[in-house]
Amino acid sequence: MAATKENPIVFYDISDAQGGSWSPNTYKTRLTLNYKGIPYRVKYLPLCDVQSTLKELGVPPAFPNFPHYTLPMITDPSEEPNGKPTYVSDSFKIALYLDDKYPSPQYPLIIPPGARAIQEMWFTTYYPPLSALVVKLFYHLSPRIIDERSAEYWYRSRGDKAKPPSEEEATQKWGELHEKFEALGKSLSLNDSTSEAGPFIMGKRASFVDFTIGGFFYFIQRVDGKESKKLKEMLEWQDGRWNAFWKGIQDIETKSSQLA
Repeated sequence: MAATKENPIVFYDISDAQGGSWSPNTYKTRLTLNYKGIPYRVKYLPLCDVQSTLKELGVPPAFPNFPHYTLPMITDPSEEPNGKPTYVSDSFKIALYLDDKYPSPQYPLIIPPGARAIQEMWFTTYYPPLSALVVKLFYHLSPRIIDERSAEYWYRSRGDKAKPPSEEEATQKWGELHEKFEALGKSLSLNDSTSEAGPFIMGKRASFVDFTIGGFFYFIQRVDGKESKKLKEMLEWQDGRWNAFWKGIQDIETKSSQLA
């Protein structure tokens, strides 16, 4: 049984202090659900309650190392009237699951046919170095937008990641991030002279890779503020290529299939 407005997917997200979203990881799944147009409702959890809640639900650990339990996670309604829902954790695994369970043409594919291997390669090989730079530059700002209990848990559990970089290190890492985006943008420019030219990795067509990059911009905006100077600078790189990209991502966020 596919999810319906009466019996939607439940999407577990990490809440900020105001009960809203902020995580770059859960943002990927939010975009995935919106792009596919699958009805869903959101259950927000404070960061400090994620592990205990998933354990209570009987969800297995997503990773062998810390943090073992993390979000995003979805519960998909059972095929049986009184059956248990299917629990799926990890944004990439969720994307694969939803493409299989909710296939095209009714639901647009997040990962185009024949592209699973290369998108998995991006997620496991090319995405982590980018993510490490964003984490080093901005992750220490997270406590400013989460609730007090979660902030205390965050400081206890994050170790060196909780420490802001020195001015020298921040300058170095910012330069490295710029270089990586320049290289990525140069590759994307190969699409510009084709009939499929567009803001995304595959031109006009959005895919999971785009959602991972969009998560960076979303996270920076949330922890560093809507007027973030760093975000504005990033969006201006390569004559505004990333600004066009970010607008495309925001359009997907706005066209939401989330239920009130």
